[in-house]
Amino acid sequence: MSEPQQKKPLSQELRILFASLLSMGVILLWARFFGPKPPLNPPQTNRPAQSAPAQTGGVPASVPTAAKPAVANVPATTMTGAPKADTQERTIVVENNLYRVEFSNRGAVVKSWQLKQYRDDAKPPQKCRDGGNPPCVLDVVHPDAAQQTGGWPFSLVLDDDQLESAANSGLYQISTSGDVLHAPADAEFTWSDGHLEITKHFRFDHTYVVRVETTAKLNGAPILAGLAWRGGFGDLTVTNPIPVETVSIYYSEGGKLTDLSYKKLEGPEKWGRGVWQGGKDYTGIEDRYFTAAFLPANGAAPGTLETR
Repeated sequence: MSEPQQKKPLSQELRILFASLLSMGVILLWARFFGPKPPLNPPQTNRPAQSAPAQTGGVPASVPTAAKPAVANVPATTMTGAPKADTQERTIVVENNLYRVEFSNRGAVVKSWQLKQYRDDAKPPQKCRDGGNPPCVLDVVHPDAAQQTGGWPFSLVLDDDQLESAANSGLYQISTSGDVLHAPADAEFTWSDGHLEITKHFRFDHTYVVRVETTAKLNGAPILAGLAWRGGFGDLTVTNPIPVETVSIYYSEGGKLTDLSYKKLEGPEKWGRGVWQGGKDYTGIEDRYFTAAFLPANGAAPGTLETR
């Protein structure tokens, strides 16, 4: 019998080829049995913001300006846009022959709303609150009450405390570089921390009517947002000021007018966040002589406002 034939040793090239095939087989098996599974449902794209303009000469309680958008308390885990904020606090004044309105870009709120056609008749004349010369114009913004309560007219109302605080303390960018605008004029305030994005747009004309549009997004998705007239109402620096007992909130629902004195107003601890009452035709805050009313936008049907 002849000796069995000796096997030839594998060449270096064949060894590399076999090792590559073996490695590829291991990778394919691992991916088949141990790899991450694909998502069952593809992610949905965010809907565009839904908003409805509101026409107002001031804002009572709080009124959402979005027409039933989805309310989403989404945790801010990823940046959805670049932060947008001013570097310092600024003041901008808008005026016409009827009023002078002073905005702060911190929160995009109103710090003063003077009525030029109504003046104090104090005798002897007193020093005006803003440092001007008598006779002093009336101011329907109550700064002492606003500072005590931490809220100013046209501050934002959200269903999340932390988001609301961030929106009302942020330094908004203003669409104009000037410090004084003469109506008719537009002023837009925008702010974002990369997750929460707020826009407030004001349009002033020659009348007392101011058109306001507000949008709020969280991580790109629209959320419910309202505007509030916070900090009281009326000028207590004039002679014989209107007592606080005369200040009330009113609203119309189904053509029926309801008037609530400040003593009958219930605190937020009773209702909590996220509880809105719809079906309002209009709503406002008033004292004996003046009012700030929130009206639906042009063409909007009655019963479209929500309040808190």
